[in-house]
Amino acid sequence: MIFPTHPRSHFTALLSIPFLLASAPDMQAADESPLRTLEQLIQSEPKPFVVVEATEEDFSGRGQGVVISPQGHMLSVGHVCWSHKLDRFVDHFRARIRSSSDQPPFGATHQHKAIFKDREDQAFYEYLFNATLVQQAGSRFIDHRDLALFKIEAKGDMPFVEFYSDDRPELQVGDRLTLCHYIFPDREADPTFMLNPIEVVGVVQTPSGIQYLADGYCRYGSSGGAILKDGKLVGIQSSTYPVNAHEIGEIPIGLLSFHPVWRSLVAETLDTPAPDTTEPDTTEPDTAEPEPAADQP
Repeated sequence: MIFPTHPRSHFTALLSIPFLLASAPDMQAADESPLRTLEQLIQSEPKPFVVVEATEEDFSGRGQGVVISPQGHMLSVGHVCWSHKLDRFVDHFRARIRSSSDQPPFGATHQHKAIFKDREDQAFYEYLFNATLVQQAGSRFIDHRDLALFKIEAKGDMPFVEFYSDDRPELQVGDRLTLCHYIFPDREADPTFMLNPIEVVGVVQTPSGIQYLADGYCRYGSSGGAILKDGKLVGIQSSTYPVNAHEIGEIPIGLLSFHPVWRSLVAETLDTPAPDTTEPDTTEPDTAEPEPAADQP
């Protein structure tokens, strides 16, 4: 689906969002304002953006993630698998979908409900799904980058975001992209979700290789957030470099770094057919002779 663009808008990159075909409310007339279009985009439920949780023993760590296939494949950062507290990798993961609906989607295993007393007891929900880390070439990390692929254990087709390109995308200094992230991933069922513009400004050398630098709003907890170009997935945020003011702490402005992503990075997994779990039909064929029809009077 193509949304109207506005030549002066900083949010032009948001106005073509393929995943909304299945999950957004009906679109309005083509001359509708870009701000209204953004409202409709962010209200779509369920979203293909999730909170990823690594959990084991008394440890729990969270990041952002994005669904990239209707079967529930999901991209996030690789470092979500590491626990500094346990000083090792963990192997148990969950995906959390946040919603204002009390109807569990996709066969969710658990549900959390949060009551916002300061909003006249308005309720929001968070639905939990088990997830499995899908190793690539025997590694938790994709091509030695701070990227990891997961498979959500869900029923039915999930909304997802398409890749911007099959091969490595060509990005330039000055490109305006869109960072998608929950602002409070550690607050159960908190629906605060942001689509904010970022601008590519440079590169940075990291332990997981070269990443692109972008200028824009960021904060701790947004790692794993999807980065879109023209409404399609072009990157995954890895790190933030916020301003730290004396006696104030983190100021959520500064730089963030991200890995570009493209479909061929994970195509082998995405294109592998799911195993057939259909139970074979073991019913014996009926070989009995048919009984003769009764004589009619």
